[in-house]
Amino acid sequence: MLARYVRFSLALEFVAYLAIVQWLHFLYEWSYVPLAAGAVASVLASRLIMVCITTTIGYVTGSPRPAQYHVGAAGAAAMILREWRVVLMNNFFRLPWERLALRPDPQPGPTAGVPVVLVHGYFSNRGYFAFLVRALEARGVAPVFAPNFRAAFATIEQFAEELQREIERIAAASAQPKMVLVCHSMGGLAARAYLSVHGSARVAKLVTVASPHHGTVHARFGAGANARQMHPGSAFLAELCEREARQRAPECGVTSIYSPHDNLVAPQETSRLEWAKNVVLPGLGHLNILNSERLVAALVEELRECGVAAGS
Repeated sequence: MLARYVRFSLALEFVAYLAIVQWLHFLYEWSYVPLAAGAVASVLASRLIMVCITTTIGYVTGSPRPAQYHVGAAGAAAMILREWRVVLMNNFFRLPWERLALRPDPQPGPTAGVPVVLVHGYFSNRGYFAFLVRALEARGVAPVFAPNFRAAFATIEQFAEELQREIERIAAASAQPKMVLVCHSMGGLAARAYLSVHGSARVAKLVTVASPHHGTVHARFGAGANARQMHPGSAFLAELCEREARQRAPECGVTSIYSPHDNLVAPQETSRLEWAKNVVLPGLGHLNILNSERLVAALVEELRECGVAAGS
């Protein structure tokens, strides 16, 4: 559903630029070649400006960074360019054409391996995990599932119930009682909501990546009930923390991996959980972290700790 929506939005954008090019050609008799080049440049620049804006907001509202995490002007520029590259890849390929970007999920069946389930975040789909799935499978991790969820059009509670149904489906078909959840961004909140309601009987470990566990200032710019639930101090976050406090920490292991330079989760310390293991990967943006070999190495270590076979 989200992929069709994005394809429709891209088509509208294409038609709008086509109309502008035709209008300028008619009005000033400019050549189509420079007009087309200008249109392409505008498309690319608009995405770069968006990354620059989110990075600026993330910096202004960010958490204090220890000296060892300072990247300098050149490092910040390189980080912005890497994030921009991933935004372009996701915007024009992985999100609208997720079936081409990522192979279909394996057919669930009896397996000796502990299933690994990747859970995407807000306004995204399984296509975002194209690099991560290939990297994990190249290291012998299997089976790896990356389902689609209605994360863009549902509350986080509804997201958590969809996750519950997917977990039960995979557990029943694979004959494995437990699985590992690797969740990006809002997916980590959905997984915590799932654990607070259903417990950790089906979860060997939860690993969240760039998740706004205590909310993010960027949520004010998002649309939908789930964006409002990610506001710092929201009723959803307060209730979730209260349920976890009553139940104590989940029995399964929980690890939060995050970047102190995240451009969409700010202040960045919001990704830390006092009762979990926290792993810091500096110099990575919110989307680029999913395309990082350093993240893959951190995940492989976490997977090994709960008995998932994985090579280096």
